[in-house]
Amino acid sequence: MGMKSLSVAASLLITGGYALAQTNPIIPVVPKTPWKVVLEEVVTIPDSLGTYPRLEELTHAPGSDDAFVLDQNGTIYRFDPYAANPTPQVFLDLNSAVPAGFRTGSQEGLRGLAFHPDFATPGTDGYRKFYTSHSRSAFTGIYFGDGVTPVIYGAPGGVDHDAYVAEWSVNPDGSVDTDSYREILLVGQPRADHNIGQIGFDPTAQPGEDDYGNLYITLGDGGGPNDPSNLAQNTSQPHGSILRVDPLRNGSDPFSLPDNPLRTSDSLTNARNLIYAYGVRNPHKFTVDPVTGNFIFSDIGQANIEEINILEPGANYGWDLREGTWTLNSSNVPGTLPPNHPTDSATYPVAQYDHDPENDGVNGSYAVAGGHVYRGSSVPELTGMYLFGDFGTNPGPIYAVDADDLTQRDDFTDIDQIFGGYLAPLVELTLNTEGDATDKTFLDIVKETNPFIPRTDLRFGIDAAGEIYILSKRDGKVRRISAVIGLLAGDANRDGIVDLLDLSLLASGFDGPGDWGSGDFNADGLVNLLDLSLLASNFGQTSIPQPAVGLIMLTMLSGFRRGA
Repeated sequence: MGMKSLSVAASLLITGGYALAQTNPIIPVVPKTPWKVVLEEVVTIPDSLGTYPRLEELTHAPGSDDAFVLDQNGTIYRFDPYAANPTPQVFLDLNSAVPAGFRTGSQEGLRGLAFHPDFATPGTDGYRKFYTSHSRSAFTGIYFGDGVTPVIYGAPGGVDHDAYVAEWSVNPDGSVDTDSYREILLVGQPRADHNIGQIGFDPTAQPGEDDYGNLYITLGDGGGPNDPSNLAQNTSQPHGSILRVDPLRNGSDPFSLPDNPLRTSDSLTNARNLIYAYGVRNPHKFTVDPVTGNFIFSDIGQANIEEINILEPGANYGWDLREGTWTLNSSNVPGTLPPNHPTDSATYPVAQYDHDPENDGVNGSYAVAGGHVYRGSSVPELTGMYLFGDFGTNPGPIYAVDADDLTQRDDFTDIDQIFGGYLAPLVELTLNTEGDATDKTFLDIVKETNPFIPRTDLRFGIDAAGEIYILSKRDGKVRRISAVIGLLAGDANRDGIVDLLDLSLLASGFDGPGDWGSGDFNADGLVNLLDLSLLASNFGQTSIPQPAVGLIMLTMLSGFRRGA
């Protein structure tokens, strides 16, 4: 266990050890941060379909500082997130722009938006092109715009609706040319849930590199409990997979194939050729860390476990034979992994949590929403932290973990020793809102607008500057993380105490580039004597109430004696 994570892991262990239970496989409680994260309201998106908009994503386009926010009900808005009074303008309304059958529902509608990396590069094939993932009612026609038919995969066992990836072009004046609409991929969906999710390009890939211009497409297992059609482990069809294609037209083909790990031919109708990884249930959110290049995605669980994964080429993430680091039977009972699991074919999560995080015996409605690694400049205390959350019927916890602590492992024999079963040192962020120092949950915050809701339906977004936003489908508000308060300069591991553990982190990175977690407390990009001076000035100070400090220190000392 690295020094960087020791004290957070120690606080995880305070609440108890690991024990296997039907609805509570992980016993420790994720600690809340003694410091606070402040959310500021940026803009309110207009209502749709007679109620609050269902905010699904916030993203940005190459060559623009504008933010683009998706209402799952079909509208994309754009606005300047740093204007004094941002005004959302309609960029595209799929209700009118899709020729026929645009469909919304609990998990249907507008699900993703991705701008080609050459969107702002004149003279390239990707200039002014962008893509959407969305739903249409079945049997409402196929629209290919330029005369090239999309690749079609049917729905096993009967169709509920169709999921599409489509291409659009933008006019020189910035408006969308709705006549450019071109469907490139259709995947029939047997049920209304676990269908198409986010799409996106790798922002770290550079022109000329193999992954430049390749579009990643997330597809759930087609819905229903326990993957009833056995699709996620079946690579002859695309469901329960993450696909990768080059979406630009290729002669008479609607797109072309990169060198994907399961590819055996040039056929676009052989699903193996499109699949980058498989064995997932509902991987509807992902991000790419612009510093490390890690592709981090969330996968919503069924019975007990929510997952955070790192994408690996050709990987099988185990669903529905695995849920997190447990086996799963048809009765939703988790089981211990077999003794040979370190050499099995499954790729396991790098972080996980269960459906009874408070250990109160209630197996609640939980569903993970993947977020982003903070690489902005406004809140240096969070640099390098991966933020994600849960949007089920609960207080809407927002979790954070240092992205460096998301480690791929094979052996979970002693899972209680791997951060109490969480696999990484998670913390739950304590929230404030701008101008109000009261500690709140995200559900508390959303209820200030919509007081009768049982859940947040939170989502995350990121702008061109790397700043992170938190959205909700329940109140139409776009909020941005604007500050951290109560985190002392020198507290590199963010555990509320400036101590020898923090000094060790600073010493490891001294005289080199770094971020807060490696000792850069003045945010100048370097770990040097100025940072050491800041640590020294706060050494021994804490932002944690004293009884809790004593308990954490005792646990840490116990860990040292055990050789942790």
